[in-house]
Amino acid sequence: MSEETADNKVNPIILAILFAGILATLMFMLMTGNSGKSEVTEQVNEIKPLEMEMVPTPKPEPIEEEVVVLEEKVLPERSPEPTVTEETADTYARQTIEAVNGGNALAQFVAGDYIVERAVAIVDALRRGEVPYKLLPVSRPSKSFPIIDDGLRVTMDPSGFSRYDGFAQWVNGIDVLAIVELLNDYEQIATEALSRMGVGDFGIRSAVLAATTEILATPIAHQSAELMKREANWVYMDPALEALSSLQKQVLRMGPENSEIVQAKARELRGAVLESGMGS
Repeated sequence: MSEETADNKVNPIILAILFAGILATLMFMLMTGNSGKSEVTEQVNEIKPLEMEMVPTPKPEPIEEEVVVLEEKVLPERSPEPTVTEETADTYARQTIEAVNGGNALAQFVAGDYIVERAVAIVDALRRGEVPYKLLPVSRPSKSFPIIDDGLRVTMDPSGFSRYDGFAQWVNGIDVLAIVELLNDYEQIATEALSRMGVGDFGIRSAVLAATTEILATPIAHQSAELMKREANWVYMDPALEALSSLQKQVLRMGPENSEIVQAKARELRGAVLESGMGS
């Protein structure tokens, strides 16, 4: 055998020594409990988990919202447009007058022109205690008022009261609510018409109330109130009765029953006008 062949072969004795060394090492590890982990591995195992301190998250402070106040523009109040204008006043009156239940008397009254002006003139005269005979839609009795003269005293003849029965019944039939509705419709232009007549310190509604007050202020006079002749007219001897306005004396001449009807209607109209004014 050559030397090259001998060098390539592993010596069995050397292998035995290596094998014995490996066994010895394994036995030592088993006996000492060393599992063969390296120092780096054990150092890693000795690292404790990181203890993280839990810091409470602060609550977010409330965000103050900026409140923007929008200024509301206040527009100037506009006067409501009148239901009736000067151009439509006469036509509107003719279309609505039936609701008042004034019969032919009112139908004839609205047949002419300048209805508002004439109606306002009547109201203004009544509130001043006058009787506007020429403007009223009903005529005054054609016969003069009868008297009783017993030679000692002169008094009114009760038979003359019946001359006003027709007028009292006509007044009694007037629809007050319809009158108030028309008053509301015509209030603006009627007040303007009143102002053109020189009455500028109050409106048509106040004028109507004043007229009803004048009628309601008429006292109850006994039909035997004594009269006396003064020039061509008969006047009351009682100064208190003679001091009454022309309108109030006219109410007295109608007699107790007719006077009561007229005053009741005036009271009803007054109440309706006041109630309507509170709702407006």
